[in-house]
Amino acid sequence: MKRKEGILFILLALVVLGAGCTDKEQKGDNQTLFVSGQWSPTSIDPHISGTVPQRLGYVETLVGVDYEGKIIPNLAKSWEVSSDGKKWTFKLREGVLFHDGTPFTAEIMKKSLERSFIQSASTFGKIPVTSIEVPDNLTLVINLNSTFPALPAYLSKGESAALAPGSYDASGNVTKPIGTGPFIFESWKPDEEIVLVKNPNYWGHVASVDKVVYRVIPEVLTRKMLLDSKDIQIAMILSPDVADKYTEKADYTVLEEPIARVRMITFNTEKEPFKDKKVRQAVNYAIDREAIVNSVLYGYGTTASGLFPPQFYWANKDIAPYTYDVEKAKTLLDEAGWTDSDGDGIRDKNGKPMKITLVTYSERAELPSIAEVIQQQLKKVGIETELKVLNTDAANTQRNKGDFDIYLVGRGLFFVPDPDEIMMTDYHSSGTSIDGWGAYRWHNDTVDQLIEQARTTSDEAARKKLYDEVQAIVVEEAPVAYLNYYVNIDVTTSNIKGYRLHPTEYSFDLQNVSIS
Repeated sequence: MKRKEGILFILLALVVLGAGCTDKEQKGDNQTLFVSGQWSPTSIDPHISGTVPQRLGYVETLVGVDYEGKIIPNLAKSWEVSSDGKKWTFKLREGVLFHDGTPFTAEIMKKSLERSFIQSASTFGKIPVTSIEVPDNLTLVINLNSTFPALPAYLSKGESAALAPGSYDASGNVTKPIGTGPFIFESWKPDEEIVLVKNPNYWGHVASVDKVVYRVIPEVLTRKMLLDSKDIQIAMILSPDVADKYTEKADYTVLEEPIARVRMITFNTEKEPFKDKKVRQAVNYAIDREAIVNSVLYGYGTTASGLFPPQFYWANKDIAPYTYDVEKAKTLLDEAGWTDSDGDGIRDKNGKPMKITLVTYSERAELPSIAEVIQQQLKKVGIETELKVLNTDAANTQRNKGDFDIYLVGRGLFFVPDPDEIMMTDYHSSGTSIDGWGAYRWHNDTVDQLIEQARTTSDEAARKKLYDEVQAIVVEEAPVAYLNYYVNIDVTTSNIKGYRLHPTEYSFDLQNVSIS
């Protein structure tokens, strides 16, 4: 153990030594902002991996998302839909230039969108698009084969970003993303860092800092170490126990924001014991959600009742949460045929002990600790749980292969700020039958019908009722167990001004950040 700790210390020291020279750079005329998060794009192509490019601000989409989670104009300054809901006309913003000086036009946006719809078909394939037309340089028309009110929300997703023709090589592959955002892409070292420079010709608010270095550091303790040494000025998504240590330090600022993300466990409904609804419900009753929020999350977060946090319009606020009720959990397990026949403390059925595997990942630092608490809580009702903590990719691969019993995840809900995308992906059978993050191999005909009806219903209140019904059914059928809603916690050095956390994680808005 001591040898491992020594090696870890050396690695952390090397990271710090190689982190750059923040103070030295700030003494010059140019200001460089050093930030660190755990996520890296999987590709240089934003049409394949657009979340980080969009958050960092070197690409932009037709529509944006404000700090209330609402759709707002962005590269499109306005839009309207035909009376039958099948024809959407977007008026584009005048005077926008790509980073290489190319004027932003409807024809370029059309080609960019058409390419993104192919490159990210798993997301944009949900849009019933038939054609895209360009009546003039600043007008884009998207024709659909059915009413689809969620279209603008889909067009806020990073993978639909506008890219200049100069972004591609002769084969159509992106060699350097040339966008329209407040920052210009300069370089990328996969899984290490992305470097951006200020776009002085930006159509909106021009950035204060001249350069941004985004460092990819999956380990929360390493991000903390870099923050302590002032080699970064913003450390993103720290775990509650780590962030809590900065609350009393005058030279740091702790920022927190409730976001559209839920921690939940997915049951493997394809096999025993979780093929049985009563067993899934029993686990829901066996988990003490309050204890997890208080002991593991230091009070950062709230217990979950349904899919969406209550501050968002689409949440069904009438759902009664599963209460912590050990006796009810035991009763349900008894009814499902899982009893402790030999008195060893572990339930069994037909000679098979109730031993399960919980898979999770370490990039979200609190998940392994939550897994340990769940392990202890399930033991109280006679379920023995083996924990497997992997990295995100390995854990999700294991999940998709079905090599798990329960899967603990932090699930983002509004990367498309409309319920359609998460409902189609995580709860409609077309999504649950393939690889993903939500309900696993679960199928409910009523849920499918309600989701299909909602996606073609223009009246917002009517859509809300349909989605409310879906949320209630999912809680009752329990293909997943919702645990708690996220509060993102970032820590900055105290000389950072203007930094703000976004409730849907849409953007970092670093153009608004200054260094005093």
